[in-house]
Amino acid sequence: VSLVGYGLTYNTVDNNKNPTRGILVDLRQDFAGVGGDVNFIRTTGDARLYYELMHDVISVLHLQSGYVTGWGSRDLRMLDRFQMGPNLVRGFQVAGIGPRDLTPGTTQDSLGGTMYWGASYEVQVPIWGLPKDFGMRFAMFADAGSLWSYRGPTNFPTLGLSVTTVDPVTGKNTNDMFVRSSVGVGIIWESPFGPIRVDYAYPITKDPNDRIQEFRFSGGTKF
Repeated sequence: VSLVGYGLTYNTVDNNKNPTRGILVDLRQDFAGVGGDVNFIRTTGDARLYYELMHDVISVLHLQSGYVTGWGSRDLRMLDRFQMGPNLVRGFQVAGIGPRDLTPGTTQDSLGGTMYWGASYEVQVPIWGLPKDFGMRFAMFADAGSLWSYRGPTNFPTLGLSVTTVDPVTGKNTNDMFVRSSVGVGIIWESPFGPIRVDYAYPITKDPNDRIQEFRFSGGTKF
């Protein structure tokens, strides 16, 4: 892969480490095919709005989307498509949502998608009774989003294999745009080693073939 890209950022947050108000928007675009043997154009956008509902009670609205497409005569590889899970809707495994190979007798692997969107709303409050300097907060959140549009080969004649995204039992196509959603709670700790977070998310809407993961431990990010 040989690519060039650019990023645009708009930032009005009051504090980059612990924002309480302001907007942070990132737009990124990559062009692969400047040499190499992989051709694609990938565009992603991420926006966060921070607002202080009352003293030390912060609301966070997070919107994100992405699109990737090949160009020329070359198809997208598996690695070039988006794989989504808790980074889009909490309550699901990594690569737990989106188009999936449902060919009978296979391991039903995730195929990835070329388009996604996500929206999350979260309220963060300090944990009363603990010193503020301890840096621990409680969070309540609701997530929604979708990953869809697998674009790739469905037949491999030399291997005698094929790929289908249609559930043979329900007839539902995992390649369609279907909204996943969840609600949950979390604990955020601004530890000496960086932000550490533990979430519990309960999926509300899901595809029968999605992979669920209700508890999640993450570090290095507040969201």
